[in-house]
Amino acid sequence: MDQPKNFFDVYCLYEKHIEATHDSKRAKNILSETRCAIMRPLLLGWGYQGKIGGSKIMPAEVQAAKEFMKTQKLEKLLDARKAQQRGFELLKRSQKSQRVYGARLNQMLTWCEQQVWSPFKQLHPAVITPDQCCPTLGKTKAFEKRSLTNRRGKYSSYKLQPQETNSNLEVELKQFYQFLTEPEWPGRVTEPVSKRCADDYLNAISLIIGWLYRYQSVPQEQLSVASLIPKLTNKELANLSDKEKKRLWKTHQLKLETLLCKYLMFLREVRGSQSPRTKLSRLTALSALGKFVYHTEVEEVGDYAEIPVLKEIGKYTYKAREEVASWQRQKRYVANQNEKWPDAVEGKTALTTVREQILEPLRQECRCRYGTGKPRGGSALATSFQRYLAWSFLADMPARRQEEYRSLKISLSCPIVRPKEVPLHGLYHPLPPERKRERLYDGTLNDNYFYKTYVHKGKSYKNGVWILDIQDYKTREIHSPQSILVPNRQFADGTCLYAHIERYLYGWWTPGGRKNQFFYDWWQPELLGRRGRWITLGRAEFNPRDVLCLQDKTKSDFLPWGYLFVQPKVGLPLNGSEFAALIEVPAHRLSGKYISPHTMRSVWATWAFQMGLSDQQKESLAYALGHKVETLKKMYERCTPSEKRRPIEEAIDELLFETLQSDSTPELVGLACRLQKLTPVERQRLVQMLPL
Repeated sequence: MDQPKNFFDVYCLYEKHIEATHDSKRAKNILSETRCAIMRPLLLGWGYQGKIGGSKIMPAEVQAAKEFMKTQKLEKLLDARKAQQRGFELLKRSQKSQRVYGARLNQMLTWCEQQVWSPFKQLHPAVITPDQCCPTLGKTKAFEKRSLTNRRGKYSSYKLQPQETNSNLEVELKQFYQFLTEPEWPGRVTEPVSKRCADDYLNAISLIIGWLYRYQSVPQEQLSVASLIPKLTNKELANLSDKEKKRLWKTHQLKLETLLCKYLMFLREVRGSQSPRTKLSRLTALSALGKFVYHTEVEEVGDYAEIPVLKEIGKYTYKAREEVASWQRQKRYVANQNEKWPDAVEGKTALTTVREQILEPLRQECRCRYGTGKPRGGSALATSFQRYLAWSFLADMPARRQEEYRSLKISLSCPIVRPKEVPLHGLYHPLPPERKRERLYDGTLNDNYFYKTYVHKGKSYKNGVWILDIQDYKTREIHSPQSILVPNRQFADGTCLYAHIERYLYGWWTPGGRKNQFFYDWWQPELLGRRGRWITLGRAEFNPRDVLCLQDKTKSDFLPWGYLFVQPKVGLPLNGSEFAALIEVPAHRLSGKYISPHTMRSVWATWAFQMGLSDQQKESLAYALGHKVETLKKMYERCTPSEKRRPIEEAIDELLFETLQSDSTPELVGLACRLQKLTPVERQRLVQMLPL
């Protein structure tokens, strides 16, 4: 019997192999344990309904089991390890029993893998198939790098660095940050701001002080908050006449206005900054600093408006706001929007075009061989998974703000006691207990996690689901925290999204290979005991250096965590520009457009209006994006004029000119007839397309 026809034939061949390679006593012992590994847990896992006795299997039971084995095709060997595990669970076998009988089945399956008739060879054939090879990783077209703005040359940094900050200024800036963020602060009449907002203010102030140091030649030891905001106290003004007060204030106002004019001129002429938004961000930070400087001189918020120095900042701030509003009305941007917006394929939306031109090629780049058939792995493959996962968050589901994805954390350990809802060999990636998570002063959770669970919102999932737990984002106070289930998309080549996620997080193990082979012993039952190797370690290839431990104040245990996205080779979390590059660089390579994470939010908004979604669907999309419907409309307005005109031009071609070519009736009659045939949904869509 050279070619077995069923599982029973395989077992008979294996019996002959054991008897030929071992002495009679050893062979008898091996075959006895192998029969127990098969006829109890394995057959039960395959659905065998016959009765199997206790410690000793009776001859009739053995014969019935053999007849069942004859009905199982060779392909069932691929599921044998997983089926045996199901049988162990049904029989409630001990861990010792599982180890013994699991090892015997593994030995038999390992022997099967080496046979010419083995169905395992179909999983990993010697001939390389197309779905193992990724597309060419170079440029898909002759795309050249183009500047998005009129600015030329490198953007040299002029920000004051920590090592350049004198001790007094360091104390002042620390107090300023605390004034902005602490729940309570003596004498403060304004509300605290988020740490994200405070970081922006501090960054802007460090830029302005850096300008004083580098371009105005202010000595390092003289740098202080007073260099920006001159202060006059009520005590200093108490004994002065109104005329003297006015003259003194005028001196300080002129000093501040001179500084503002010089700095704004520097932004415009030296830095080449044209955006009023840049100007407004600096002035807003100065205004916040002014409120800090004068917080001991006011009793209520309205008193700030009476301080002449702060009035001066307010005058320039108001003017900058007017410029920003004008740019918004005129749809003016510093960056060329045409270079950031995808060129939609005829008959398709920008979103569909992005998914076809960028997302799908990036997914195919996550394959284990180059287009030439040469194996690929290591950090190159891990980087492909990272790029695809980041793009999947933006194009497979409504794109949220990039800082939410950048700040995503993942647990790096599991509880010793397995949660009852997790299957025996189920992959479990926990969400930390609330007591170990980051919180605001009022106890509100203030971090974002990516985790896998088997029970979500009261619903059980047999194979588990991945969840985005978003607790910290810009509009949380309006829309509340969001728990977002990531759907396990299935692809034409047999893979799924979850497989890509897990290969990025834990690496990719494949059977076979000539070097560095060892037995698989991780979470996939169908692979347990098989020889193979790791072709990539996933995220670990980047040597992450972001691992942090949230130590519980009352417990000795700890929960290490890291960030989902880290820099390849460097191993540190991505900042804003680095995450943008993670998205924009492959987008330009594949489509010729510098599509940013924020552009993808506008792409989703445009899709909503072009597809004629109902008001309820638009509200749902706005919520998923983390903003209001009014903002959804503003984001739609950001798309290019050609993209906004495309739907109506296609409708005109379809509804007017095709009618004229194919219908002999007069134009107006033909058009009326065609419009009457439209469904209510099509009519609504046409009406929405008409206003430009």
